Amino acid sequence: MLGVFGMLVSICEIVLLERKTLESVKWSPTVISLFAGFAVAAFLFYTVVPFILKMSGATLFNLSLLTSDMWAVVIRIFFYRQQVDWLYYVAFGVVGVGLVIYSVNDTATMPSAALVSGEGANTHYEPLDEETVPFRADVPAENLVART
Repeated sequence: MLGVFGMLVSICEIVLLERKTLESVKWSPTVISLFAGFAVAAFLFYTVVPFILKMSGATLFNLSLLTSDMWAVVIRIFFYRQQVDWLYYVAFGVVGVGLVIYSVNDTATMPSAALVSGEGANTHYEPLDEETVPFRADVPAENLVART
């Protein structure tokens, strides 16, 4: 539901703030298809990301995002026929090796101690030091000392 309201707010902002820019665009089938392709790609990205985060975690997701720059290098080489520095290849290798090492040594899939011991959801946690200090609102006013 949040996405629907976000879309409505965005449409209102475009109409109110970007009307002249929107009217100045020469709408051709190419522009419309490029915009639609971007919208589909963004929709797929925001739809797939939660599943990736749930399956492999944020660290592997961030490492995988590092490879997006490498796709830009591949497009630069094969589509634009441009040369790239040799360090791009080294960087791609390092990122690839990092992904493999992290995937092989992934500890996120190991069961926690609470689940192994059978305690599960009944696990009680120790409060941190700042949780044991009373909040100012919990202390009676006569016990507060004014600092001058």
